[in-house]
Amino acid sequence: MQAVCLRQVPQGMPQAQDFELRQLPLPLIGDGQLRVQVQWLSLDPFLRAQLGGRYAVPCPPLGSIVPGYGIGTVVEDRSGRFQPGDVVAGMTGWAEFAAMEANAASLIDAALAPVSTAVGVLGVPGLTAWAGVRRILQPKAGQTILVSTAAGAVGSVVGQLCKAAGCRVVGIAGSAQKCAIVTDEFGFDACVSYRDADFVASLRAACPDGIDGYFDNVGGAVLEAALSLLRLHARVVLCGLSDQYNRAERPAGPNLGPVIGARARLEGLVVYDHLGDFAQCRSELAQMIAAGTLRYREHIHDGLASAPAGFIGLLNGDNLGKALVRL
Repeated sequence: MQAVCLRQVPQGMPQAQDFELRQLPLPLIGDGQLRVQVQWLSLDPFLRAQLGGRYAVPCPPLGSIVPGYGIGTVVEDRSGRFQPGDVVAGMTGWAEFAAMEANAASLIDAALAPVSTAVGVLGVPGLTAWAGVRRILQPKAGQTILVSTAAGAVGSVVGQLCKAAGCRVVGIAGSAQKCAIVTDEFGFDACVSYRDADFVASLRAACPDGIDGYFDNVGGAVLEAALSLLRLHARVVLCGLSDQYNRAERPAGPNLGPVIGARARLEGLVVYDHLGDFAQCRSELAQMIAAGTLRYREHIHDGLASAPAGFIGLLNGDNLGKALVRL
């Protein structure tokens, strides 16, 4: 089988030569495991943090298959929990076939939504958004919520959940094209590009009365600009640090003085703490998709060999929707 392996640990922005397409034997499986033929791979920003040793799980060893979530068809089951032909989601890695622990695989109900959504809006990105909104932001009608990476798989769902709660929602994205998607497709009230020369002024103009909640996926200067807009008792979800993923050292700051002045609450979000909510999350989001009140986008790359370039493009902000590889 073909697999993409880690050739060297990226220094700064990952490069194509950090990865290597190899021919490997089919994975062996033992009791309690499945052999899965992979159909879809999820490309996720957290992988860059993992490759830099700054994630909840360690960096994979050199020469090993690049880790990642995927969707595949069960070819062989030695757990008694699945049947050949079942479609499951879980940690497959960047490979054509995977050996998976059966208790870490979830059966996909293709009647809910297209299968690919199981690693997108109905997968870990959707759960991340849902948990941040339901458990931390807890938006109320009339409040103003700010969301970074608003065109992405997590941010777009955050904003739509907050709109459904009756909030005014402002997004931050990386281009005029993405901002148009955020407002026209995802229904945000406004969106500002962080690449604009007058970003801070534009953000203040979009949030003239401040913000009651902020969902942060980036850190750095964007987080600092958002903190300056906090209203009394605002809530901030600290979910991602894409501004730091390609840096060798953590930058200084931001200045947290406004947090103290606003008596705000900052809370870190680690999605793995909320896996018990997956069934409730999937049910709610699937109902919204069926009702047409939750939209999503997918940016599809074809072929396993395209995974490294797709991942690098994701970190560059080139994707327009949830980044996927179709095998």
